[in-house]
Amino acid sequence: MRFPFQLNRSVRVRAARLLLCIGLALSVSACEGGGPGDEVWEPETAKQSTIGVPKTTAAPPTTEAATQAGTSAPETSAPDASAADPSAAASSEAVVTTTEEETTEPYNELDWIDYEVKSKLTEEMYEAATKGLGTDNTFRMANVIKKARAGEPVTILAFGGVATAGEGATKVERSFDYLLRDYWKQTFPDSELTIARDVASATDPYYALHRAAMFIGLKPDLVLIDFSSFSSTSPAVANVTVYLENLVRRFMTEETQPAVMLFYLSTEVQSEDKDPQRTIAVRYRLPMISFYDAVENGLETNVYDDRAALTTGMNTLTDEGQTILAAILERYFNNVRAAVRSNKTNTSYVLPNSSEDASRYSGSHIADNANIRPSAKAGIAKGSPVSPDYPNGWSSNAPGFEITFKITARNLGILYRAVPDPAGAEVDVFVDGNYFKTFSCADTTLAAPCDRSVELFCAGSKGQHVVTLRQKAGTAGYFFALLALLVS
Repeated sequence: MRFPFQLNRSVRVRAARLLLCIGLALSVSACEGGGPGDEVWEPETAKQSTIGVPKTTAAPPTTEAATQAGTSAPETSAPDASAADPSAAASSEAVVTTTEEETTEPYNELDWIDYEVKSKLTEEMYEAATKGLGTDNTFRMANVIKKARAGEPVTILAFGGVATAGEGATKVERSFDYLLRDYWKQTFPDSELTIARDVASATDPYYALHRAAMFIGLKPDLVLIDFSSFSSTSPAVANVTVYLENLVRRFMTEETQPAVMLFYLSTEVQSEDKDPQRTIAVRYRLPMISFYDAVENGLETNVYDDRAALTTGMNTLTDEGQTILAAILERYFNNVRAAVRSNKTNTSYVLPNSSEDASRYSGSHIADNANIRPSAKAGIAKGSPVSPDYPNGWSSNAPGFEITFKITARNLGILYRAVPDPAGAEVDVFVDGNYFKTFSCADTTLAAPCDRSVELFCAGSKGQHVVTLRQKAGTAGYFFALLALLVS
């Protein structure tokens, strides 16, 4: 019997057995085929605030699908050998090198390789973009591909700025995420792709670290992180390397074991010795993809005459730039697919032990007046009506405002509203009775109000602290919108 589409051997065997059962049933009684029952999934109860994030649910894979996707492979902690020598971690991992043809290839997975016709991406440009893949461990990324091949839904979560959001495209159909969805639909027609973004913390990795708790419930399979414009010596964001490592580790220690990839979409890529993302990628053996390096190669090899053809000075990507980025991702996914089909992927991953820095912000989350009450306040009203995303904060309504919190935490920061108006308050911060710092809610360089974070204290261990915020003496501005607390 010939089927109208190509079936692999295991499917043909099952089909033959089914036909035999049907034939026997005609002479005895009706035969009903069955299979394992559907697993019932109970949504996890949120332990922390999920302000402003839509709640989504998805059924977990069945036992059979989980086995096919390779999710049963254990992940263990071990000394951080890869922090000093990436090859040391690699030596502890088993890599399958069997070249025998796989017999479980889904019949509906296509060899969809369209980056060559959709863009001008050259071999040299792709190699430049992926030169950081030498630190790559394929175990988790392979599980993403296996899940898609099994027809299960896949969720990609992106942290970063306007380029990560796909801004710059002249229409939705030309944005890189639309092109990526199209690739996914064509390649894995039974796997639904969801792309979620956090662009609110685009210029603030400290804020992003705390917003991560809001996205854990999405159970992402792949997390893309792009804070490539920050240097480890950047005065604007102290401890950026620590923030990034805690953000990466927050997702990598999740039970669902998502893959993490570091992006370079900025035109301000740092030198290797000052590059926080590269430091973390080497330590955790994560893939790195650089749109920036692909552009540089394209200009050097005269594929493009003008950088403006791909990216603008505002770090957004043009239509052609969106296509190049989608093409790089498509080709990378296709390479992982090829490794999965030939059983040449890592079969385990050793997560480095947590250092003091790597666990400093464990449990980081965002809280507001729904779950924290100030111990004292004056000239402060409950609520922050200036922010649709964080309406349950506190705001000043009189000169001489002051608000005090007694809180048990390892670290504490706040999210506040900065305004292009001299009426914005100068705020003094006191921790345990001692002056700590002053920050301003006024910034006349802004074109519009925006949310900003500031870290108030960072302690080595968890303890109770008294934090007071008050209008700086002798200043006139008293607009102060305290949107939320950043707690860990």
